[in-house]
Amino acid sequence: MRRINFKQTGFTLIEVLMVVIVIGIVAAVAIQSMTVSVDDARRAATMREIEMLADAIVGNSEISQNGHRSDFGYVGDIGAFPPNLQALYENPGGYATWNGPYISPGFIQDSLGFKFDEWGDAYIYGSGVSISSSGNGNPINKRIARAISDYLLNSFTGYINDDSGDDPDSALTNSVEILITIPNGVGGTVTKLYYPDTTGTFVLDSLPVGTHQLRIIYSPVSDTLIKFITIFPRHKTPQSFRFSANYFTAIEKFKEWGVSWHA
Repeated sequence: MRRINFKQTGFTLIEVLMVVIVIGIVAAVAIQSMTVSVDDARRAATMREIEMLADAIVGNSEISQNGHRSDFGYVGDIGAFPPNLQALYENPGGYATWNGPYISPGFIQDSLGFKFDEWGDAYIYGSGVSISSSGNGNPINKRIARAISDYLLNSFTGYINDDSGDDPDSALTNSVEILITIPNGVGGTVTKLYYPDTTGTFVLDSLPVGTHQLRIIYSPVSDTLIKFITIFPRHKTPQSFRFSANYFTAIEKFKEWGVSWHA
């Protein structure tokens, strides 16, 4: 009988080692790629959270009402920067003008999570002007303002005339009272009094951002204009106001008639 010899074939040790090495390399690359993807996702989420916190502090400039910006965040309501991030979630001291929570609805049920980045590290809130994250070794920083004064110490220039467009006479400048009510920084409000010059110009100073009530009163007849003005960071836009009667023109008529005017 003829003997049939079957040869047994298989992998050599070297071939097995090569396969193991290749699998190891592929796995290492896949793990590295996965790690980078997870890190990128955490970084993106952290950047979104930082933007949300910045909007909570100074407001979102894209939110408007009747064509005017209406959101100035914590600063617009209080007239000061929050002492810490927790003040965005809960009233820091029974403040009457606090209108929070200022953080987005997704964080309202979590009184702690919004203060930590996606790696579990606490956000660094720096003196009101910046928020930053360690970024797992690659820092992420959001500058809220160039300076605190940009949001708290603005000025507003206005002009007041009568219905004929006349300016107040020097004898009447103290008869035109200009009052603005603003948040005082500690949960209440304060009303500041100003007077115009003989050209009807007045300058309001040390104003926080936000929408504030302005009253212009002609005291001899208690005629009052009530307006709301919006103050922006580094405010520069002047605004004109006008009474509906010819209060200042009358002074000129009295002068023409040779009658002395007493306000």
